Amino acid sequence: MRVPSPAFWMVVAVAAAGLAALLFAPAAGAAPAPRAAIYTGCAESPDDVNPLTAQSPVARRLVLAYTHDALLAVDPATGELRPAAAAGFELAPDGGSCTFTLRAGLRFCDGSEATLDDALFPWELAQAGHLAFGFVGDAMARVRGVTRLDARSFRVDFRDRHFAAVRVVGENWLLVSRGFFLRRLAARAAPAPVPPVDSAAFAALLALATGECGPGTGPYRLDNPPDGAGDWRPRQDLLLRPNAHSWRRAADPSAWTFEGVRVLFRDQQAATNELFAGALDWFSSPALDELLRARPELAADYRRLVYDYDALGVYRMVWNCRRGATADARVRRALGRLFDVEALRAGNEGLGAAAVAHAKPGSAAVPPALAPLGFAPAAARDELRALGFDAAAGVPLRLVVLAPQGTEALQRIGDLFADACRRAGVDLELRRRDFAAYVQERQRGDWDGLLALQSFRPWGDPWDLLHGDGADNAGGWRHPEADRLADAARVEADPVRREALWRDLHALAHREQPAALLVHPLASILLHRRVAGATVGRNGLVLEHARIAALAGR
Repeated sequence: MRVPSPAFWMVVAVAAAGLAALLFAPAAGAAPAPRAAIYTGCAESPDDVNPLTAQSPVARRLVLAYTHDALLAVDPATGELRPAAAAGFELAPDGGSCTFTLRAGLRFCDGSEATLDDALFPWELAQAGHLAFGFVGDAMARVRGVTRLDARSFRVDFRDRHFAAVRVVGENWLLVSRGFFLRRLAARAAPAPVPPVDSAAFAALLALATGECGPGTGPYRLDNPPDGAGDWRPRQDLLLRPNAHSWRRAADPSAWTFEGVRVLFRDQQAATNELFAGALDWFSSPALDELLRARPELAADYRRLVYDYDALGVYRMVWNCRRGATADARVRRALGRLFDVEALRAGNEGLGAAAVAHAKPGSAAVPPALAPLGFAPAAARDELRALGFDAAAGVPLRLVVLAPQGTEALQRIGDLFADACRRAGVDLELRRRDFAAYVQERQRGDWDGLLALQSFRPWGDPWDLLHGDGADNAGGWRHPEADRLADAARVEADPVRREALWRDLHALAHREQPAALLVHPLASILLHRRVAGATVGRNGLVLEHARIAALAGR
């Protein structure tokens, strides 16, 4: 393994698909790469780094999270809201509005002042209604109106009541430089004048500016001028450099001391090869158990971290409740007995507790009496036979299950389920697809079961998963009592009463089984022993105060 430099080099590989980190020369005309940086890799290259339109998790978590502050952030240790671009916020007593006050002296990484016009730029575009937002749209969708109060303060009136409205709006409302985008779009429109901001033509130009990250107020910046001599090479790599005007570093000199963040786009095999070569400090793989058995010497330089965090959800099989046999809750309960969760968990440190609800294990929102249905193929066969599905009589239950290719856990779930179906007399067609094909077939709805790893909302609301109109209710389950409970919990300000409503909702979903809940995943990584100060919090691994510590004898 290599000897660490005396500064702050850190090479990281993170992401489910597998990552790699490699040194390379900067693009022609670009400033030299910093001598000390975090190196991170990801197999999926983002196609958009525009803070207003970007949608991919990579752009959000590995780029914009470092370059652009939202109004508010979440404390990585406690999970509580804390100021970010907004120095403070005040929720109205009735919960219908919130006042935000911008941080005094806030500047973008190009040195320009961040003003209220910049803060309200996303809302200006939302009012026009022409732009297809990225994740910023989550904030805009919850807003009914905005009122300027003074030079730094504005009041947001929420579209409807929601116990987490401040968090949804605060975390997703990015501070974006209005002047930067006006200048860039004027150059794109030339020789014609730049269209008005509230016009469809302006939105069309902005939607094409996928490579324009622009200046933010975060701890790092992405230099990406239109002449192509910048720090982002699509499908290859990007480099984030320190923001000299960062209020975070001024407020806490011990925060974000690394001299850069480099994101490289490589596949799983490349990441593994770099790990073996000693070039990585942070490595994640869906086959980490197998890797450590094959290369036990890695333990000398790496420690394994296994941890949970709020958004890490559940492996589940979503049943199509809109059609066929799986529209019947009795069929769904019988099929729920065909998942051998204990066999799946055995020897796999990346899998946690068996799942019984769309909530974190041990949460006060989960009824304590809920228990898994249990693995019982013979009982499932008998229950299906009583419902008219009898393979021996030539009338088996026929299922089409759609599954994404990729992780070891998803592969294992599919294999175990296929074996149990054979034992229960179920005629299963298991369609394993790459992600693009998986999404296309999922949208067509020509399936009975949908295998997926479902993330959770960090604030715990299962509305999108269990309400009939929920964005993540892929199976179309609709139950009037479930809708009532989900709606009531969403507007309940008192956490004790809200958790009681959720317990009733989870108990109902457990009886109706719109999805077979299988097991909660855990994050599992290798972290080089020279990385000190990294902690685990409500949002996962926290590097905000991490540093490089020299190891004795190296």
